[in-house]
Amino acid sequence: MALMSVLNCSRKPYVIVQVADAQLGFTAADSCHRAGIPYVNDLTYESQCLEKAVLIINDMAPDAVIFTGDQVNASSDTLQWDMFAEIISHISDDVKVFHLPGNHDVVISGDKVDSTPFTERYGEDRFLHRERGVRIVGVNTNLIKSNDPREGEQLDWMRTALKKESPDEVTLVFGHHPYFMTGIDEPDSYFPIMTSKRYFYFDLFAEMDVDAVYAGHRHDSYESEYNGIPMKTTTSVAFQIGNSRPSIRVITISGSDVTDELIEI
Repeated sequence: MALMSVLNCSRKPYVIVQVADAQLGFTAADSCHRAGIPYVNDLTYESQCLEKAVLIINDMAPDAVIFTGDQVNASSDTLQWDMFAEIISHISDDVKVFHLPGNHDVVISGDKVDSTPFTERYGEDRFLHRERGVRIVGVNTNLIKSNDPREGEQLDWMRTALKKESPDEVTLVFGHHPYFMTGIDEPDSYFPIMTSKRYFYFDLFAEMDVDAVYAGHRHDSYESEYNGIPMKTTTSVAFQIGNSRPSIRVITISGSDVTDELIEI
């Protein structure tokens, strides 16, 4: 009986939930800006959306949840950070939770990224997690997007983190900024990684046999690929900039197969 239980566990799909851009405070900031009135720190809408997501996560009981940046709208706002932390504290202890910094979680000045507001709460600004044949690599894309001098050190770390220990291992890369949204040749803009770096990183991903790349930041959903590697941009769990609905992405790894779907909250 015990052996059968172990075998069943090994064949069970590995499930990841990606939550993008909760960005507590964004709705109020946008509304106040449009109305030309002083900012009121109303976190109601994002909090309600995030609470719904937590309920769905607990009902699904995935193996892991990955927050791909912009936990808050203002990195200096303690109330936003504390509210975010309180809401996600209700995620079941059985679920592994990982965080990556978005541009609103850090302080960016020129080509310098100060990740302290994020790291003082969540430790490292990147991570490697291996479990049941799945290799998850989380990257601080702020360093790439801002040309921070520390990008080189992170790249060295990535080369090691991406190395599969077995050809059967599935490798997924997560970050805040999408490398591209509609195609690798799309023009430079505010949201994606610049064209001068897209091919370099996706050639690296191909060399390391990466299976898929996931990001957020755009507050809308896009799907594209390059050299057979999917680039999935997941919309916000709350505030939308486009036609998507508040959603989370559920990624399922079964053997060597990787599938995913957006679930509205």
